[in-house]
Amino acid sequence: MIPADALSRILAAQPVLDSIKRDQAGPRAAFQHLLIGQAVTGQVKGQSKGLTLVSIEGQTVAMRLPRPVATGDTLKMNFAGHMPQPVFVLDTPETASADAPQLSQTARMLSEFMQRVPERTLPTLTPLAPLLEQPARAPAELALALRTAVVRSGLFYESHLANWAMGQDTLDGLMQEPQNRLTSSLARTDAAAALASTLAASAAPDARGPAELADARNPHPLNTLLAQQLQVLESPQFIWRGELWPGQVLEWQVRQEPDNSENPASLTAKESETGWESRLKLTLPNLGTVNVLIKLDAQQAFSIRLAPEQAEAGALLQQHQRRLIDQFATAGCALQSVTVQEDGNA
Repeated sequence: MIPADALSRILAAQPVLDSIKRDQAGPRAAFQHLLIGQAVTGQVKGQSKGLTLVSIEGQTVAMRLPRPVATGDTLKMNFAGHMPQPVFVLDTPETASADAPQLSQTARMLSEFMQRVPERTLPTLTPLAPLLEQPARAPAELALALRTAVVRSGLFYESHLANWAMGQDTLDGLMQEPQNRLTSSLARTDAAAALASTLAASAAPDARGPAELADARNPHPLNTLLAQQLQVLESPQFIWRGELWPGQVLEWQVRQEPDNSENPASLTAKESETGWESRLKLTLPNLGTVNVLIKLDAQQAFSIRLAPEQAEAGALLQQHQRRLIDQFATAGCALQSVTVQEDGNA
């Protein structure tokens, strides 16, 4: 059983910025030099609308704390990584007063979850139904469907909670995420299992209780989702695999390119930004299987490499390459290069 206060002590640090600046700058660069597990202190600067303003490493962020604090209080925390906002684990008075260094209850719980994850297995989102009922009529329609599938996947739920608390997300949107949908579903399932086991007890008593019966029949999906969230925290990458519309399968891998600098702390905020990489694999009616590599650098410029598995598809892609370039320009996106590679490996 997960302790009641364990997850409440995992704090997402939300930058105190307006909605326009929020996507362009944030506290990540200020905390880039911190190592996972490193102890830090924060000073409470004030409170607003249920959020606490905390100064950490000279950066003021907003947090939702699990206990009352007063302006001027000092908080002891441990850095836990990015999601993509910085995440900290708050020390309780009990852990802070311990004489010998030891893992907190939350750290032990997170460690147990990570040990259950198979090695070299990336977090994989697999929707139960196609995103669209029929082929998309426009790229924007498909883009919105994919964006919604990732945003409401539950991987970034805690950061969305922080956004909602600051008026930057909607309650209806949060209710679409698995953390809320699965909680309601599991509550109904547990109630049904408890009723069924009670009715059957007089005829064939079972040594297991109602809760054990419910767990045996329904592996807790929230545990799987939490393990995936921890994986993304540790290494920002995941796979989405499913149907765009009936019969059209897509495998889409997204990862953040690693920062290869030897001394990230010496970089400016702009220099320390990293790029993103997407790998797509899909089979199309006229092109066959195509592997696509898309890179987005820190200056928000794209580079695309198309690798069809069928040789004749390469000529067709090159023939229509100008159309792709024009569509990027129309969308206001900077495109550095587009190449077609015929060996089938992007």
